[in-house]
Amino acid sequence: MTRRMIFNALVLGALLPALPAFAQDTLGREGTFHGHNGASASGDVVVTDAGISLMRNFKLQGAENAHVGLGSNGVVAVETDMGALQATEGSQDYPAGQSYNVSDYNEVWIWNPSDNSALAVAKLN
Repeated sequence: MTRRMIFNALVLGALLPALPAFAQDTLGREGTFHGHNGASASGDVVVTDAGISLMRNFKLQGAENAHVGLGSNGVVAVETDMGALQATEGSQDYPAGQSYNVSDYNEVWIWNPSDNSALAVAKLN
């Protein structure tokens, strides 16, 4: 083996343990919605630094004036409001704002901004 091949093998060996953590950050954090306050919700969500992606299995019933945002430990962060829910079913994307860091939050909220009530919450892994 050449010195270059040995060097590359050593570098790769040193980086391999860090790859799963890097992949998780790149792919995002995931969660599954559960309904609150009389609303029925199901489906998955993925959160990356770019924002929130509701997956095609997302469904929300029994909710009006729903907005999408982030929260932590059972409290919505109103400053993360990403706007009104685009549809009550299916895939949809919501870009993150520049004034907050999505990694600071551990929940995705579908909520009613008129009274800050939860309609659906997904805890993120």
